[in-house]
Amino acid sequence: MSVEGNLPAARPAGRGGGLVAASIAAFVIGVAGFAAGWFIGGRRTVMVVESPARDAVAYVFEGRCADGVCESLRVGPNMRDARTVETLRGGAERADEIAWTPDGGRVGFLVNGYQLRLFDAHTGASLGAVSLIEPDGSPSSRIARGVTFSSNGATVTFDDCPRALPGCRSRLVALR
Repeated sequence: MSVEGNLPAARPAGRGGGLVAASIAAFVIGVAGFAAGWFIGGRRTVMVVESPARDAVAYVFEGRCADGVCESLRVGPNMRDARTVETLRGGAERADEIAWTPDGGRVGFLVNGYQLRLFDAHTGASLGAVSLIEPDGSPSSRIARGVTFSSNGATVTFDDCPRALPGCRSRLVALR
């Protein structure tokens, strides 16, 4: 038994493969562009405080990280040349205030409303941390506000405040 009839014309070779490759490349470029925009677009300066002599700056820079949004604590002669002295864990830590010693030699970042992290303003070296208020939970029901160093930098004064209510009390903590 024989079958007679016209056969359809043959398709040009290579055309379908090129279209698939172009589609895959466009998808990969789109995903890479989205990821770059997600990382870069979420970057911003949150807080900036100049040193008392206005010859240095400390600031908090927020950016995206694997944990969501992370904050970098930065210190330097200006924002362009500042170095990151510490990166806070995303979601678990947040900087609330920045305070300089009167001589501009040290800078403190208040983290999570109760812990003061100290750094040498010239080298960026960590000088340790002191809990201004003992946290009673996460978040703590009390927070420190208005952190200032004494004239010789040996003590810190601050207000111990309920997180959601009025009624702050002045406190003092020795650093040396």
